[in-house]
Amino acid sequence: MSPVPKRQQRSAQPRQIDRVWLVYDGECLMCNNYAQYLRLQQSVGEFVLVDARQGGPIVEEVRRLPHDLNDGMVVKIGDQHYVGHEALHVLAMLSTDSGAFNNFNRLAFSSPLISRFTYPLMKAGRWVLLKLKGVAPIPSDN
Repeated sequence: MSPVPKRQQRSAQPRQIDRVWLVYDGECLMCNNYAQYLRLQQSVGEFVLVDARQGGPIVEEVRRLPHDLNDGMVVKIGDQHYVGHEALHVLAMLSTDSGAFNNFNRLAFSSPLISRFTYPLMKAGRWVLLKLKGVAPIPSDN
């Protein structure tokens, strides 16, 4: 996976991105809220939210990666896939600074180190929420 551009490089001349895909667990309240409240910069053409439980071509593509969707969200930009804490960091780097949620997201997760250490806690929270709801893990195939 290629490194995420530094903030100062991005702000100097933003690269146009046609489409950003976010594959996440729609049954997870925390994941769902994160996906719904996230706002990306105008340099991102289209932001496509995909519930991994609904299946579809992008979910099948992600399933071919050496990654279990139960281990975290996936962001696809062009031919690149970012998984778990890397996905969180990439989204923070692409997010706007409008609104409290997006400001927090950008400040908290624009650091790869913070993303790496907080993502496992978020993943544990997801498992707890799914257990409380009585929701099974995402099936490995549809």
